[in-house]
Amino acid sequence: MNTDKHRFKISASICVCLWFAALSIHAEETPRSAMRKGLKAYKAGDYTNAVQYLEKTALEFPDIGNYDLGNAHYRNGDYEAAEKNYTEALRSTDLELQAKAYFNRGNALLARTTKMTGPEQIQLAAELAFQAEDMYEKSILLAPADLDAKRNFERARNLRIKLEFNRGKWLYDQAEALLKEFKAKEAKKNYLQAKTQFEHILNDIDPNQNKSKQYLANVEERLEMLRKAVKQTEHNLELAIQQVKDYQYVLAAERLAADSDERKYAFDLKPDLKKQYEETAKKDQEVLKIIKELSTLNQIK
Repeated sequence: MNTDKHRFKISASICVCLWFAALSIHAEETPRSAMRKGLKAYKAGDYTNAVQYLEKTALEFPDIGNYDLGNAHYRNGDYEAAEKNYTEALRSTDLELQAKAYFNRGNALLARTTKMTGPEQIQLAAELAFQAEDMYEKSILLAPADLDAKRNFERARNLRIKLEFNRGKWLYDQAEALLKEFKAKEAKKNYLQAKTQFEHILNDIDPNQNKSKQYLANVEERLEMLRKAVKQTEHNLELAIQQVKDYQYVLAAERLAADSDERKYAFDLKPDLKKQYEETAKKDQEVLKIIKELSTLNQIK
C-alpha cells in the first residue's frame, strides 16, 4: 500500500513508551520493556519481532498496546489481525487515540480488499470498503482537521462503488453466458441478482451512476424477453391444440415442430411446458399416421 496514503499515527505511543522505559531500565522482561523493544523493532522495520514483543504489551496495556500491535501486524501484512487489534484499541477513552485507531482500522479494511481478486469475493470486498468508509467518517468526527482521513474516506467510497458495480456486471456477464447455452432458468436467476445489485447502487449509493443505469436497462430488457418467450410459447401451444381440434393436423404439426431460441428458453424455464408440447405433438403425429394409412388403403383397388 502507498504509505503516504496509509500513514500511521504512532507519536503518542512512542511518548508513552519512553516514559515506560525510564521506569523499567533495570527491570526484567515486562510489558513495559516489551513495548520499548517492540517499538524499537518496529522503527527498524523488523515487524515480526515487533509483533512478538507487542503481544506481551497488549495484555497489560490493552488500549495503546493493541494499537501498537495493530500497526506492527499491518506492516507485517496481516491486515485481519491488525483490524482486530485496532478494534480493541477503540475501547480507549482517549479521543485522540480513538481517532487514530479508527483511521488505521479503515486502512486495514481497505488493505484486505487488495487480496480479494476472485469475482466471487467482490461482495465481501465491497462490504469491507463500506466498513472502511465508516471508520474514516468516525475518525473525521473526532479529528475534523485530518485531511488524510477525508482523502481516504473518498478513496474507500470510490472503491466501494467500483466493487458494487463490478459485482453487478459479473452477475450480468454470467447470465449472458448461460443464456448462450440456453440455460435460461439459471440465466434468469443471475439477471434478477444483477437487477437487485444495480438498483442497490442507484438507490443507496450513487443515483447518478450512468453505467449502472445502462446495465439495469439491459437486464430489464433480457428479463422482459424471457417473459415474452414463455408467453409466446404458451400461446403457440394453445393454437396448436386448437388446430388439432379443428382437424388441421399438418398445421398443428408444423407449429409444434417449429424451432427458435425463444422456445428453447421457454422450455428451460418451464419444463412442464416442454412436456405438454411433446405430448401434443405425439398425439398429432399418431393422428397423421392414421390418416396416412387410411389414405393408402383408399388407393388400393
